[in-house]
Amino acid sequence: MKRKLNVFLSLLLLMIINQLSYSQERTVTGTVLDNTGLPLPGASVLVKGTQSGTQTDFDGKFSIKATASQILVFSYIGMKSQEIPASSTNISVKLQGDALELEGVVVTAFGIKRNPKQLGYSTSSVKSENITETSEPDLTRALSGKVAGVNVNFSTGVAGAANQITIRGTNSLTGNTNPLIIVDGVAYSNNQVTSSDQVTGGGGYESALSTLDPNDIAEINVLKSTAAAALYGSRAMNGVIVITTKSGSSKFKKAEKLNINIGIGSYFETIANLPDYQNTYGAGTLFDYGNVNGSWGARFDSRETIPTWASLLEAYPDKFGPTVPYVAKPNNVKDLFRTGLVLDKTIGFNYSGEDGNFNATLSNMAQDGYIPYNTYDRTSMSAGGNFKLSNKLTVGSNFSYSKTKQIGGFFGENQYDGASSSFARTLFLARNWDFNLPYVDPTTGGSVIPNGTGYDHPMWSWKHDQIITHTDRIVAGLNLNYKFNDNISASYRVGINNYKLDRDEIRDLASRADNGLGSLKKDYYMNQDIESTFLVNFNYDLTNKIKFAAILGNNLLQNEFQRETNTGNEFILPDIFNFKNVKTIKNITDESAQKRNAGVFADITLSYNDYLFLNATARKDWSSSLPKNNNSYFYPSVSASAILTDALNIKSDVLTFAKIRGSFARVGRDVDAEFLRISFEQGDSFNGLPTIGNNTSLGDQNITPEFSNEFEIGTDLEFFNRRITLDLSLYHKKTTDLLTPVTVATTSGYDKINTNAGDILNKGIEVSLTLIPIKTENFQWTFGTLFTKNKNEVTKLREGLDRIQLDPNEVAYAIPGQPFGVFYGTKFARDEQGNFLINESGGAIYEDTKLGIIGDPNADFKITFNNTFKYKGFTLGSQFDWKQGGDFSSVTIQSLLGRGVTKDTENRESTFIIPGYYADSDLNPILDDQGNKIPNSIQLSMNELYFSPAGGNTFAINSVDEASVYDGTVFRLRELSLTYDLPNNLLKKTPFGKMSFSIIGNNLWYFAPNVPKYTNFDPEVTSYGSSKLQGIETSAAPTAKRLGFKVNLTF
Repeated sequence: MKRKLNVFLSLLLLMIINQLSYSQERTVTGTVLDNTGLPLPGASVLVKGTQSGTQTDFDGKFSIKATASQILVFSYIGMKSQEIPASSTNISVKLQGDALELEGVVVTAFGIKRNPKQLGYSTSSVKSENITETSEPDLTRALSGKVAGVNVNFSTGVAGAANQITIRGTNSLTGNTNPLIIVDGVAYSNNQVTSSDQVTGGGGYESALSTLDPNDIAEINVLKSTAAAALYGSRAMNGVIVITTKSGSSKFKKAEKLNINIGIGSYFETIANLPDYQNTYGAGTLFDYGNVNGSWGARFDSRETIPTWASLLEAYPDKFGPTVPYVAKPNNVKDLFRTGLVLDKTIGFNYSGEDGNFNATLSNMAQDGYIPYNTYDRTSMSAGGNFKLSNKLTVGSNFSYSKTKQIGGFFGENQYDGASSSFARTLFLARNWDFNLPYVDPTTGGSVIPNGTGYDHPMWSWKHDQIITHTDRIVAGLNLNYKFNDNISASYRVGINNYKLDRDEIRDLASRADNGLGSLKKDYYMNQDIESTFLVNFNYDLTNKIKFAAILGNNLLQNEFQRETNTGNEFILPDIFNFKNVKTIKNITDESAQKRNAGVFADITLSYNDYLFLNATARKDWSSSLPKNNNSYFYPSVSASAILTDALNIKSDVLTFAKIRGSFARVGRDVDAEFLRISFEQGDSFNGLPTIGNNTSLGDQNITPEFSNEFEIGTDLEFFNRRITLDLSLYHKKTTDLLTPVTVATTSGYDKINTNAGDILNKGIEVSLTLIPIKTENFQWTFGTLFTKNKNEVTKLREGLDRIQLDPNEVAYAIPGQPFGVFYGTKFARDEQGNFLINESGGAIYEDTKLGIIGDPNADFKITFNNTFKYKGFTLGSQFDWKQGGDFSSVTIQSLLGRGVTKDTENRESTFIIPGYYADSDLNPILDDQGNKIPNSIQLSMNELYFSPAGGNTFAINSVDEASVYDGTVFRLRELSLTYDLPNNLLKKTPFGKMSFSIIGNNLWYFAPNVPKYTNFDPEVTSYGSSKLQGIETSAAPTAKRLGFKVNLTF
């Protein structure tokens, strides 16, 4: 008995010791490898059921505290997670590739997640780090060069200025060309609210998308194809960009963990490039000094002094004598600008576990532009999460608030009556003007410049003539998902997006604008979208090989907007900018409208043996903005794909994946609210009596919706286990019955009729190629290139309509048989062989009696080259862009040359002969006695070469429109970054789970081979933001470059 008791006690003791050993924490170390045996840096190692976790270092090694009874969860993007007991203190794990995870899950229409290999159309994804790990505070600019087929046209270097983004070309004559932006299932308005004409003195207005905080973005999916976007209905004509924020993400992780992420970025901003100025000649004409705008005067070494500028002498009689030195001021333009600063701060809290997730982000971005007094500030906060309330019900919600403030100057052409542009002379100051001298008149408070009152001193203008814009955006959403069984589920999402803008445009007393009396324009704009979507999902395996999936849905959208604009003229007292301080107030705009769309749709997918896929969709919409008898329209799509490597059982180490795909889709678009209104309109009072009359625009009550029909074919190929990947797409998209206002004779009683007016065709090719030329244990080089070529053509306009001018003051037109936005204007006269026709009385070129095509702003193609080099903890990345062709019209180049301020005009002590032949005033060539054309032999000065003499046209100021058009080919180093991730072993005794330091630069270098060499002009500069006017520059601010650093910390 005693012996049995001893045995029992011994066993009990062993069990206790064993249990104690299992419950005692100790250090577990090991290595995580991929399926090829190479170490995986950055792999996640978590203790299941706890918040304890770490990441592997560059060599794939990890160290973590765990008891022998606990489970370690190993995970890595693109790999299958593994759970391994921590019974051993040394563990080696080899993670296997997860085909679905590796390919990623693409978020398509209405948040429907699909495996990319099933898709019969083209989509692209952009990782959040590709947006946030740049010094670019604007999301639109950050997307440039990230997706083939997505074209970003930059505008100016003004902080906060809007930029245009299009997908697969322009699909509208005068309407919105921006793609539909969907953020967490709700439409995100991206309007540019233009308060004043940007030709005659508007500003670098922001777009509504700039309120979105890039730091809160989890992923971006771009639906380029009509087939991909068709379920979104009439809003998806221009493609769709689907953005999922961190607060709106529904991703769950197996192990619970709370992370705190802090990011701080600081970037210095300067003007990208100034012209190379000549400093040999000063103000004047034909080598004689004169206090004029052009620098065609005497050499600086030809005289010592000049008379003191009368305007400065009058304003400051005690500071100047009768003369001042006649010397060059090499930095008189450079000194006007400053080194700006972008400071971006963000903190994020993220929890993710098996039961759900929660995220909160708080960010602030403050940008002081390189232009003095130009600032842009954005503050954002967001929170949201999704949680499983039961095995069947998941509930989620999200909320975000952002506010912005932009302060900027006025731009545009200074030559219009009542206009005043801060860049009127800024880049082409006479080479002897000293703009560091006092510039405020002590008596009037107005601007003082060396040569009269033709423009305002830029420093005075930036300080006194300002556009101040405040915006607020609130987004809130609720989503429910219920799983009835393994085959049927339903989801419902509802959200609201409310955007408000308040803007003051101030023209101060003594400004050149408004006759120096001052003015205040107040512009209020509100846009609200309320949207709900209900989906029922069905998934069935019909046989062992045939699978069936279907979605039935309903979508409701209500849009409401308000706009009120008032102008007050003639300030009573200085420095008080409100309507109480003006003598007259006039209402410019006071309108509001509401629009509703309702749609029902179906989506069906059939697959065979997981390598053949067929998808079809159908949607019908009802629109409140169309005539009652024609307010519904139907559009279908069909797509198919085949995985050839699986279908043909190809087992190869060379071609490891091959897929072909094709699609056809038709999508319709209605009109804006009030587009068809025929109501009376109240006018200005007459002799104190109210007036009422017809609206100046007549709505065609027989209007029909626009429709786009697109065919697409493509292939996705992978070689050597994804060491080489290729995505190729060809598309043909025709948009018919384009809705647009058309100018009519005023004798009709109207100015315009709103109707169907034409067709547009876009066809092109998109290529995305990724190579991994080198991959070793410590080093990897990844090379990627994107190629985009789109050919656009206006194929038809309404009968009797030869062309549509896109802006009454510019050369952009829509003309049948020509690309959209083609330049059409005055041009040089030429003979049948293309030779210039010369006026024999002066040696300059005649103007053609007919207007003609003088340029095309659409690029021939665009290519982006991306390189990433990783060595241990270091990552070097770069993005290089090449845009071929795409003409632009530039007032700045015209002025730089015409005013004689750059080195292009320095070699001026010789004469020049324009090649061509003499002609009479009827443009008939003049012939000699033998019947031959007589070549030009008249010599012109360089002054005349760039400032047209009487009787003809040369190549800059006072010439034909054609003289200001240049080829926009440009090569650019868009992004350059160097990042260092600290090894985990250095962070073990710190509270940080991850720490990285980055040096980041944007727009550091560019080369435009076909613009005048020393102007250093950037063809990317345009004046009209996200509007349809592209390739036109009117005294705009040059682009900016940035260089700075960023620190990322994770707790």
